[in-house]
Amino acid sequence: MQSFRETLRLSSTSTKPLVAIIADPFASQAIEIAKEFNLLSFIYFPFSAMTTSLQLYLPTLHQQVSCEHKDHTHLIQIPGCIPIRSQDLPPEIFRDRISYELALQHCKMIPLADGVVFNSFLEMEESTVKNLQYNNNLLVYVVGPIIQTGSNSKNQSNGSVCVKWLDNQKPNSVLYVSFGSGGTLSQQQLNELAFGLELSGQKFLWVVREPSKSSNVDYQSVENVDDDDDIFKYLPNGFLERTKDQGLVVPLWVPQTQILSHSSTGGFLTHCGWNSILESIFEGVPIITWPLFADQGVNDILLTEGLKVGLKVKFNEINGVAERDEIGKVIRDLMIGEERSEIQQRIYELKDAANGALAKDGSSIRALSHLGTQMKSKGINKV
Repeated sequence: MQSFRETLRLSSTSTKPLVAIIADPFASQAIEIAKEFNLLSFIYFPFSAMTTSLQLYLPTLHQQVSCEHKDHTHLIQIPGCIPIRSQDLPPEIFRDRISYELALQHCKMIPLADGVVFNSFLEMEESTVKNLQYNNNLLVYVVGPIIQTGSNSKNQSNGSVCVKWLDNQKPNSVLYVSFGSGGTLSQQQLNELAFGLELSGQKFLWVVREPSKSSNVDYQSVENVDDDDDIFKYLPNGFLERTKDQGLVVPLWVPQTQILSHSSTGGFLTHCGWNSILESIFEGVPIITWPLFADQGVNDILLTEGLKVGLKVKFNEINGVAERDEIGKVIRDLMIGEERSEIQQRIYELKDAANGALAKDGSSIRALSHLGTQMKSKGINKV
């Protein structure tokens, strides 16, 4: 932070003075320093409005659910949001006292900012956005959905294989299965997922990576894994042969937005990472939720209980594993069940709203314009 302060001091002598800082939520100390230099300050949350509300509410929640009381049994009511359980809170916050105190420190800094910017769109979380605007004395700028439309991977072969395979499938018939850029499952859970996909009888495109070395889920960077067919050795014996006409399994990486936009893709089994959710909504693809860590439990609640555009995978309460019969059932329910038509209708409506938010006079474009106007006004006053 001292280096950052010195950089701002040098910038203050420029003929085009700095007028605003936009900080990451984990760099909230920058907000205090911005005040020293009479700069506008904003925090950019690459999350939902609901997760942003949670972070603003955490100091109050501290009185109810402390680090030592993560097994709080009552529903937690964050203003403007759907009630959640303590188990749905980001587990990293409550991992230990140091993590908890650090998170609390960052959250207490948020109200010092002039406003918050986050990656959602008004039509999807309107009540939550309004609560943020009126109850926190903050300017709120909803500028999403910001999604990745291209590819930054050197491995393009997987992409062409996937698209070619999808081209030969019926419309809305394929379940796309991916746990994001770093989500991993235990070996036991990987096996159950494989058998569940097979039992469902539905077409699938599954992105597989090496299982976690622990008995639980884990985060693992793609760069740390060899990109070769050895990944397939972790699958159950005979699985690839038995499902060769039912599904396609690819290692590590696929062009996700290209797959979600394909006419053959009819569902998405996801870890509930916010980027993946926005991409699925933007393309109008119904969702099966399987949260792993971070804000994903909160996102799960938003999708299944709030927006009602997804179905939840249920886990065995004793061993914490989603079992093959349950996986097969929820896949069939989403892809061919009675609920599908209503879920599909709701997510199509969200898709239209998402595209509308990014139109010329859409809500997100207007919000971004207002943010720019505020910065411009500050710049004129400084000069």
